[in-house]
Formats: sequence, structure tokens, C-alpha cells
Amino acid sequence: MEELGERINVLEGYIAEQDKTIQELSDVLAEQWQVIEKLTKRLERSERMVEEIVSGQDDGGGTAVFVP
Repeated sequence: MEELGERINVLEGYIAEQDKTIQELSDVLAEQWQVIEKLTKRLERSERMVEEIVSGQDDGGGTAVFVP
């Protein structure tokens, strides 16, 4: 019976470690998602700026100003 108790303790230890790992992975995923959202917004802004510059050159409408 003592062997069964030891096996249960080992399994509980594995479960605790897996729970910790899952939480850490979840935290990293949340951080990465925030970075992806920021980069997506920056890319969209950059695309709009490039489009404005290109359309300004096509129209012959003066000098385009790049503002980061």
C-alpha cells in the first residue's frame, strides 16, 4: 500500500509541474499576442504612409513628407 502512495505522490508532482508549465506558456502566449497586435498596427500605418507617398507622386502633387 505504501508503494501506491508513493506513486500517487510522484504523479501529483508531475501534475503540479505541468500546471506550472502550462501557466508559463499561457503567459508567454499572451505577451506574444500583444507584440503581434502592436506590430500589425505599425505595419498598417506604414502601408498607409507608403500608399500616400506613392499616390502623391503619381498626382504630381508636391513633396511627400515622411513622419514616423
